[in-house]
Amino acid sequence: MIVEIKVPSPGESITEVEIGSWLVADGALVTKNQEIAEVESDKATLTIMASEAGKIKIKAEEGSTIAVGSVVCTIDTSAAPKQTYAEGQPQIVEDQPTKEEKKPVQEKMKAKNLKRKLNYQKLERKLKLPPNLVM
Repeated sequence: MIVEIKVPSPGESITEVEIGSWLVADGALVTKNQEIAEVESDKATLTIMASEAGKIKIKAEEGSTIAVGSVVCTIDTSAAPKQTYAEGQPQIVEDQPTKEEKKPVQEKMKAKNLKRKLNYQKLERKLKLPPNLVM
């Protein structure tokens, strides 16, 4: 079964958000309630969680602006990770990304945060505000 994951509403007056970062790769196996993406609005940053376990198919690019309620990815539950039972507790077996695989995402976020800080600094200069007042 294919499950659609939609952008949640971060607040009443917000109609669109930006995909801040994907925390999983396209085609990765995800577990139920796993954090899969971060979305940003003017007022808040939210985490999108996987509502089911399975294989993720990303529909929206990082950095793109998406309307609230739009489908950002799907999860194919027929490809859910296999469960093993050890000591009476179910555990999900899946391939975990290595630190080297996570590095590009972390570097992207650092670059994005630096760009945002520079934009705030330009705004401060333009409005002739004291430094760090906007941030």
